[in-house]
Amino acid sequence: MSYYYGELNYVQIQEAIDKNSVIILPIGTTEEHGKHLPVETDAMIAKYVGDKLGAACQEAGIPVLVMRTIHYGFSMSVVRKWPGCPNINTRTFMDYIYSMVESLIKEGFRKIVLLTCHGNHDSLLRTVMREIADAHNVYIMTLAPFALAKDTYERLKKDPEGDIHGGEYETSCMLHIAPELVDTSAYTNVDAIRCNTPLRGPVSTWGLQKTQTGLFGDPTYATAELGKACLEAAVEKGVEYIKAYYEHNEQS
Repeated sequence: MSYYYGELNYVQIQEAIDKNSVIILPIGTTEEHGKHLPVETDAMIAKYVGDKLGAACQEAGIPVLVMRTIHYGFSMSVVRKWPGCPNINTRTFMDYIYSMVESLIKEGFRKIVLLTCHGNHDSLLRTVMREIADAHNVYIMTLAPFALAKDTYERLKKDPEGDIHGGEYETSCMLHIAPELVDTSAYTNVDAIRCNTPLRGPVSTWGLQKTQTGLFGDPTYATAELGKACLEAAVEKGVEYIKAYYEHNEQS
């Protein structure tokens, strides 16, 4: 049986509910990623990882359904200066995701994973997670491929300062997923990260360094091999978390 929610009929979906299947909702966005990457980069990475997680969970004996990827969301105004950034404001985006999750809960699902592949969504989705818990006593999960692959990326990366947006990590992922969509001739290191200070994190990195090209990182270090390694690591670690989540039935 397919592990794609949208390919099943309602009888098959009821069977999935009866098995306490895990729902994976990949969430990306559409926004500029410099001159060398497609604007759907985040959504493409979300779909790729969601697909691979679905297959890996099924192979591991974890009942799972993967939903279609969310392609639009919230982007800060600093990147909306360039074309390719259709934007959904924060509350509308949160309400949309909340409504979708709530409807899945009303169908009978109790294990729901939000697979977030866009940094601006992190706090929004975690707020939805808490609102859902308060309203329904159902505890959903948020996972981010970049965080899942962090150890592998830190071990293999060549850029000493790392990646925030359109740099080594994301470009490497796209070189593995869809190399034909990466314009390597447009690489530039003009927006390589220079603000590796304790303020990164406590202050939005976009406010610590002005971007000239819409990037926040250096894509010249990117390789398909790094992308493959990071994506495989994200899937492997993601399955570990999903398995533990699926098997956990007692609230502490």
